[in-house]
Amino acid sequence: MRTARTSNPGVDGHRLVHDADPFLDLHRLPDTYDTESVSRFGDLRWDLSPLNTNDHQVHDCLNWQLFPLPLRSSFRRAGWALVNLPTPEALLESRTARRRKWLHPASMRNVVGQWCQLAQWLLARDITELGALTVDDLADYAVEVGRLGISTTTAVNRLAAVTLLWGFAPHLPLGDRIPMPPWQAESMRDYLPRTDTANENGTSPIHPAVMSPLLIWAMRFVDDFADDILAAWQEHHTLTGRIRPHADPASSAAMRELVEQYAAENRPLPGCIHNGRPMLAISYLAGRANASKEQASHAVRAYGPHLPVAGEAPLSSPIRGRLDGRAWLEHITFHEAPRLMHRLSTACLIVILYLTGMRPGEALELRVGCCPEPGTDGTRPSGHQIHGNYFKGARDGDGKHVVGGLPRDTPWTAIAPVVRAVRVLERMADGPLLFPVKTAWAATTSGSRKRCGEALTCQGANSRIVAFVAWLNDYAARTRPDECIPDDPHGPVKVNRFRRTLAWHIARLPGGRVALAVQYGHLRASTITDGYAGRARDGLRRILDIETARAMADYLDTVADRLHRGEHVSGPAARRLIGAATGAQLRFEGMFLTPKQARALLAVPQFHVYDNPEAFLTCNYDPAKALCHPDRAHPSGRSTSPAIDRCDPACANIARTDTHIAALRSEIARLREEIVEPATPMPLRERLGHRIAHLDKIVEQHERTRTHEPRGDRS
Repeated sequence: MRTARTSNPGVDGHRLVHDADPFLDLHRLPDTYDTESVSRFGDLRWDLSPLNTNDHQVHDCLNWQLFPLPLRSSFRRAGWALVNLPTPEALLESRTARRRKWLHPASMRNVVGQWCQLAQWLLARDITELGALTVDDLADYAVEVGRLGISTTTAVNRLAAVTLLWGFAPHLPLGDRIPMPPWQAESMRDYLPRTDTANENGTSPIHPAVMSPLLIWAMRFVDDFADDILAAWQEHHTLTGRIRPHADPASSAAMRELVEQYAAENRPLPGCIHNGRPMLAISYLAGRANASKEQASHAVRAYGPHLPVAGEAPLSSPIRGRLDGRAWLEHITFHEAPRLMHRLSTACLIVILYLTGMRPGEALELRVGCCPEPGTDGTRPSGHQIHGNYFKGARDGDGKHVVGGLPRDTPWTAIAPVVRAVRVLERMADGPLLFPVKTAWAATTSGSRKRCGEALTCQGANSRIVAFVAWLNDYAARTRPDECIPDDPHGPVKVNRFRRTLAWHIARLPGGRVALAVQYGHLRASTITDGYAGRARDGLRRILDIETARAMADYLDTVADRLHRGEHVSGPAARRLIGAATGAQLRFEGMFLTPKQARALLAVPQFHVYDNPEAFLTCNYDPAKALCHPDRAHPSGRSTSPAIDRCDPACANIARTDTHIAALRSEIARLREEIVEPATPMPLRERLGHRIAHLDKIVEQHERTRTHEPRGDRS
């Protein structure tokens, strides 16, 4: 077993910290934070919540219990330097460094996790003190990391954590100091295997088959069910507010009359199902009679012990929301009201996250009044905007994270469904936050902190989405079985996936119920012109550009394959589509584009091709020829993307493939079937006939003018 020479703590110039001291220096604490609640240096877990920049995140912690006992104290001293000292200048000035002066708590947790891997490796080699490490040992560790089969990013982070440990060496006792890693003098890549794996965001978009019904149901809650739910909750709140904490003799007679009324009408007493059995709704009865719960229980025992108990306690508020012309519920019960408020809040969150592309933390921290009405006098924007804070990269002049984030310089542009969701949330709010962790109708959710006045965490929001989907599937199974929400192949629907999903759908404009082409057209325009839901190049526009490029590459690769199999193309832009498809496939070979490759594709106007299956065509976009933008004649007004929802059949950018024509023929057949339906009114038959004649001309023109790429071997 190798050991290093040791010294008494504090004699080497390093800071001496006692176990009973707070692990954070006062300069690292917010001014209003209670130092008594800060973890102690000797604790096995350090709560990093004082350093968190926003309340929506689950608080990070550093768990020293995971470290081998012989090395635990050394790494804990290094941990003190990690959280209290800025990143050493030698590392900040490194040519290849990508570090910040002050690490985020999540980065601290990751660094300590990588240190734990090093500690386990050291113990396996009988090295029980950091000061006993040699340069050769560190070289061996780098080789071992390279052999683990982990991603290049993870391997680099693991070695970078060791570099950081070396960087803090001057602030540690002699026995805790490690030598400079060999990759710091040479190149880290020399110690890692070559890989083609791209440093790419692995967050999967929500599958269209999942996103489609999920969005539709969420918007139904906001637009059709919200008034009913809010009215039911108000009645529930009024009833519970009338429950007396202590028995009132004046209420005994009212309570008796209420129970005897149920008996006279031969009705079961109101209740609910608990553990599969009916249970009396004591709170509901007490609220009805303005009595205490004890009085309600006594009245039932005395005057209605023979009465059965129902499985629900309906509220009297009417149901006005309609689904296909019918009430969406017969009634809302006393016990359902708070749960439906939960579901309504979740529906609003889904609408906001998906139709703005906000980061989850930004949405969860929104406040009442964040979306003021637009001005009409020119003093305020003509459209709706949402104001809030950003947290990613929110730092002060010294590079430290700002607790609570910083106000966004550019507000989010909000479209109508988002504004309606915000208005519903404002009606639900009983405090400053739109998504508080705890309200009168919402007990704390799994993963949520329990203090009032705080925003819901991402983990708590994820739990609410799971509950929302479960409720919807149970409801749909009873009422609309074809609209259940299937399981996503990439796992649970989480808040961090909506931003990626929005970009995916805008770029691809999927068909079916989630197409919403007009909506996506507005979103795309807002994204390009208003910095929609983004800050500079790190916003949604960058994600959208990448997804747009991938959609183009996927489609062009598909067209190239079809051309090789004999697919024909017609239209004024037919030759341009053929050239784009063959050129893109030769250049990108159907690969999954990295961000760099995506930018390269977008830089070539020839490859700006957008499939529009709803209009049975492909747009080979040339802004100078586009008829979808009225301002195309002015160079400064030319858009970088087409308005897919406004395709003009006379546009010179149009091309149609045999695949489009096959879909068009199916549409003609469907329209002909609709014409012969006895229930189809005569005026509609005439319009359908005109539509069929127009589509027949397109088919005839395609057959007459189509061309294709000559067959041949492709390398």
